[in-house]
Formats: sequence, C-alpha cells, structure tokens
Amino acid sequence: MRIKIKNLSHSFIGNDGKMKRVLSHVDFDDDISTLSLIGPSGGGKSTLLRILGGLITPTEGEVYVECKSTGFVFQQNGLFKHWTGLENITIPLEKVYGYTHDEADDRAKELLDRFGLLKDASKRPSQLSGGQQQRIAIARAVASRPDLLFLDEPTSALDPEYTVEVLDMIDELKDEGLNFVIVTHEMGFAKQACEKTGFLGYPPNSHGARFLEVGKSKDVFENPKDPLVKGFLDKILMW
Repeated sequence: MRIKIKNLSHSFIGNDGKMKRVLSHVDFDDDISTLSLIGPSGGGKSTLLRILGGLITPTEGEVYVECKSTGFVFQQNGLFKHWTGLENITIPLEKVYGYTHDEADDRAKELLDRFGLLKDASKRPSQLSGGQQQRIAIARAVASRPDLLFLDEPTSALDPEYTVEVLDMIDELKDEGLNFVIVTHEMGFAKQACEKTGFLGYPPNSHGARFLEVGKSKDVFENPKDPLVKGFLDKILMW
C-alpha cells in the first residue's frame, strides 16, 4: 500500500494567539503494510496521522494514500458514552456503511466474541476497563473492513496489563493482513510488530518537524544513522 507525502507543512494558532508550525516540508514515498511513527512528544506525529487519515487538511503540500477505505482509533477511544459496546459498533455500520440491522449485529458480535468481549456487549463505556474500551474502539474501526487503519497512541492512557491486551489485538489483526499506521511510544511494539518505522523530529534550525529517519524497523532501532534519532533511542531504550 503506497503512501506519498510531498513537501507537507502544517501550522496552527497556539493558545498564545501566535502561529505555530508543527510540520515542515515532510516528504515520504514508500510502500507500507505496517508503519510506526515514533519520536519526541510534540513532534507532529498525531498531526501527521490525522492528515493521512483525512481529518486535517494540511497548510501546504500533497498527500496520497493508496486505499479505498480507512478506519481511525483515537487515544481516548472515542466511544459514544450513552451507547453500549455493541451499539458503538452496530450503529455506525448501519448509519454510515449501509449495513442492515441484522448484518451489523452479526458483524459486531463476531468481533466482540473473537476478542473476548461478547459478555460485555450490553455494557456502556463507563462500565468497562480502559483496555476493554480501547479494544471495542478497535473492533468498531475494523468492523467495516477498511483497507488501512490509523491508530493514534491507542495505549497511551492504559495500565501495562491493558496495554498488552490492546497490542496483542493489533498484532493479531496484522497477522491477518490488516494494514496500519500507528503513532506509539511502545518501542518494543514498533520494532517487533511493525515492518517499517518513521522517526519524526526537529532537525537543527528547523521550525517544524519532519522525518529524520525512515526504514525497516530493525534497522532504525539497531543502526540509526541520524545522531538525533540515535540519541533519542539510546535514552528511551536505556531501561
């Protein structure tokens, strides 16, 4: 699946009323199946992911994503609080994707059963653990069978045990052929589960982030060529 980014920049107005450039002249052109976006906080990873997913229009530049349909998973799961776990999957399938009620119900229950959540189908998000909420959010995102899934730090607010649950679920979907781009601080997952990794950061004298290094995940983690990438990974992987 090809993703092309040409001379992409993005700015927004900060809380101080001043214009802030978060991405500056980002270029990327590669075939990907699973891509992790890593780098320091505030380095534009989530902004780039939202641009790729069509949720934000960039200030400048061009983006091409070779797919017909996409799904998106947010940091805080984005579930509708007044709907049950089952309804969070079935209602979008019916209202957005044109499924019949029975088709949506069957698809939702298939996914909930597969990921050990069927017994919790009638619970609302407030009655579920963080890991359960995020797994339902992922089930909702893949229910329509998208070509490409975008995940924005899906484990950032979770305890370690729930983090493992969610990462295992994503890895299982990957093994079944799901393509995804994930923003993550889970370096082990980025290295082991993602075919390629892109490091977004601020080069010297730059007012916006760009890719400092992109390549096969093993190469990026074990033999980074950019000194900023090497310094970041040495610090992060110290423990």
